[in-house]
Amino acid sequence: MTDSKENKPASPQKNSPQGRSPKKPYSRLAPYSRELALIGLTLLIVVLFSILYPYSFCSWDNFNAILRNLAFEGILAIGMMVLLVSGEFDLSVGAMASMIGVITAWLMKVAGWPVPLAVSAGLAIGALAGAMNGVFVAKLRVNALIATLGTMGIFQGISLLVGGPGITFLPESFSSVGQAELFGLQSPVWLLAALGLVVHVLLTHSRFFRQLFYVGSNAKAARLSGIHVDRMQIFAFAMMGAIAGLAGIVYASRIGTATATVGVGAELQAIAAVILGGASLSGGKGTIWGALVGVFFMALIKNVLIIARISSEWQGIVLGSVLVFAVALDSLMSTQKE
Repeated sequence: MTDSKENKPASPQKNSPQGRSPKKPYSRLAPYSRELALIGLTLLIVVLFSILYPYSFCSWDNFNAILRNLAFEGILAIGMMVLLVSGEFDLSVGAMASMIGVITAWLMKVAGWPVPLAVSAGLAIGALAGAMNGVFVAKLRVNALIATLGTMGIFQGISLLVGGPGITFLPESFSSVGQAELFGLQSPVWLLAALGLVVHVLLTHSRFFRQLFYVGSNAKAARLSGIHVDRMQIFAFAMMGAIAGLAGIVYASRIGTATATVGVGAELQAIAAVILGGASLSGGKGTIWGALVGVFFMALIKNVLIIARISSEWQGIVLGSVLVFAVALDSLMSTQKE
């Protein structure tokens, strides 16, 4: 008697090419759905306003102005992306950028330090200030919202004490660097691109930086696997501080003046841009290119509002709404994945 199993066609093996379920062409793009959606929305806005305002909006001068104005927030957003990946955030970065800008200017203008030494000192102070935030959060277990809100007031006060109404007429060797142009774009734009590329490579190809994703995804599991979670969080805050200091120094170099209020509100715009670009307040995800797309989107919105002659009051309402929308979207997407 013939076994009935012999008459049944052999089922394809699970691991064989025939047994694998074909991947959908867009499956590899699924993790970047928010970034791609934002790119599509950005292109739609560009096309729409190019039609509505063909002369004032659709021009190289306007595009150049958008890039020039977003450099400051863009540099902050790169640091904020690193921090959000680790599961934390920093509300003091705007005030920190102001503080480091005026301290660096004071060292050059009043103390008479050479430009390279003053800039190096400013970056070091920024890293130390960021590390201080990290110690409060990682070691003392102070909530990041409370800790960085408190240090924001401290940094802002130091900025006003050191810089007052502003430190003007900075050394030519310092200002010329921020005002230099290459292929029609000012140096801060190129610095933003270079910094974004370096941090992107580190986050995607460095074993050390990849640990930030594990810490942000599940700090307890990361600690059990041997990762020094506290050290990584303090490092992320210190890196954010150094990058915030760089943003303040670059801005002072571009306009030739260090002001104590340049970073007011910049931290919220950086957080909104980074979340729109694919990061999450819960940590563990995000890309540098997504953060830069988010920064460009925010700068584009501000530029469109100015060209459309929307009053400053309504501009604040729109930008605030974008921030609320970004946080709500992040919360909704996080809830759906649980």
